[in-house]
Amino acid sequence: MLNPEIKKFIAKHAKKSPEELALMAGRYPDLPMPFIAQQVKGRSRTRSKLPSWHANEDVVFPKSLALEQCTSEAVARFRAGLLDAGGTAFDLTGGYGVDARFLAERFARYLYHERDEELAAIAAANFRVFGLADRVAVAHADGVEKLRAHEGDLDLIFVDPARRDSRSYRISALEGCEPNILQEWDFLLGRARRVAVKTSPGLDVSSLLSDLAGVEAVYVISVENDCKELFAVARKDFAGEARIHCVNIRKDGSVDELSFFLSEEKEADGEFAAPGRFLLEPNASIMKAGGFKAVSKKWNLKALNPRTRLYGCDEPPEDFQGRVFEILDDVPIGGKETKKLFPKKKANVISRNSGMTAEELRKKLGLKEGGELFAIGAAVTGVGRRLYACKLVRN
Repeated sequence: MLNPEIKKFIAKHAKKSPEELALMAGRYPDLPMPFIAQQVKGRSRTRSKLPSWHANEDVVFPKSLALEQCTSEAVARFRAGLLDAGGTAFDLTGGYGVDARFLAERFARYLYHERDEELAAIAAANFRVFGLADRVAVAHADGVEKLRAHEGDLDLIFVDPARRDSRSYRISALEGCEPNILQEWDFLLGRARRVAVKTSPGLDVSSLLSDLAGVEAVYVISVENDCKELFAVARKDFAGEARIHCVNIRKDGSVDELSFFLSEEKEADGEFAAPGRFLLEPNASIMKAGGFKAVSKKWNLKALNPRTRLYGCDEPPEDFQGRVFEILDDVPIGGKETKKLFPKKKANVISRNSGMTAEELRKKLGLKEGGELFAIGAAVTGVGRRLYACKLVRN
């Protein structure tokens, strides 16, 4: 797909836009300019998301939608490390092949399936680039149909169902994805030692566990405090309670993790109090998973209120997984003193059970969004609704 002439042209014009390249088509009639524009655009978009793809001049990039939908390299590497190595893995929905690349390194044989012929061809080319051609078998086919016909034992079935409808709108519900995981779940469990499924971050953890039998672990995965996905691992003979893992992958590659059982969260007693010098906000994965009492237990913190999801202390724990704000001042929400807290009329507004959305609170305070200060509105047990003027001291 990438001969020396094309690679040289791409390297020379790497900073040009697709529109500029299109205008050059008449000057280079022997070059596939639409394909070259696709490569330049893809390479420019993957510097952070797929660094080892971006750095390799032999890698082929697909159309924009496939790049948008694919897993980031950081998540794919982390996720592959969660799964036991084995003999044969079966990938129902191969896509661009980011997940397949790292999973294939853990299995003697990796069976990749993709219904889009062009995408399957690009993935096959890249498997060769990454030295995986001997262990990855690429098939342009419907993965579910191929699985029904497959003979032999499987150690893993991996599925990342398409989460867009016929109009390309994003969807979260499992029954709306393709393939329909709810419809095929029992079949999948019966065909492999383990089944791993990547789902939307918009899906509720409790709903996921209610819908899918045999789930032994759910990973709520964020990158730099931005929740990216839920990842569930299941096996047919598992009848226990799934452990919830809240994972945040930092920019430097380090990983924060907090794990708990939902039963522990429901049974634990909460402790609530007004904050000391600092307000602490758990990271996006903890907030998504609902591990709020687990936070109190791990770091001996008291929440402000059962539904506020913020914690207070006089000395923040060094290993706290989330943002830490130092409180500069606070007043009751709605009081005349509120406007004195932000003399420059600018702050980053956060609302936690304050009776208003963040946008409503911002308008009430007459603030522009941004700046160094944070305006945090929150309900506090025994105190009422307070407005805190804060500065961020740890992210």
